[in-house]
Amino acid sequence: MCRPMYCDRMVLLMLGNAANWGLAIYGMVSTPRDFASYLLIIFLTNLLLYIAFYIIMKLRHGERLLLQPVIYMVLCAAGWSTAVYFYTQHTTTWELTPAHSRQYNQECVLLHFYDTHDIWHFLSAGAMFFGFMLLLTLDDDLSQTPREKIPVF
Repeated sequence: MCRPMYCDRMVLLMLGNAANWGLAIYGMVSTPRDFASYLLIIFLTNLLLYIAFYIIMKLRHGERLLLQPVIYMVLCAAGWSTAVYFYTQHTTTWELTPAHSRQYNQECVLLHFYDTHDIWHFLSAGAMFFGFMLLLTLDDDLSQTPREKIPVF
């Protein structure tokens, strides 16, 4: 019997594959009316899976997480959580013409100028920034490690 060389990697990749197949099957069975939201769910799920995979593999290989990437991870999670809340307020729809979409406009809630859709854009931009900063600083603990001693996963 042939055994995989990297069982932990295989298990994580199988979980990621199962999540993506689940999303694909859901999309085929339910045919989401709001395709943009469905696509956003796919992108956010894959971002979460990638970051989780990398952090788990990093910890399994005995590497450390420094404070800075942990702070970015918390800010990224908080940003995406609040951004998704504002995204689900449905103040606009891309399925209608701009004139018809205006009927979904709501009262401005931030500085009497920005509505919840604008807040979604601000928060998602901040969450993306912190997500990229997390990925940028995740390997800072290896800055003094020779390249040939860094495990590749």
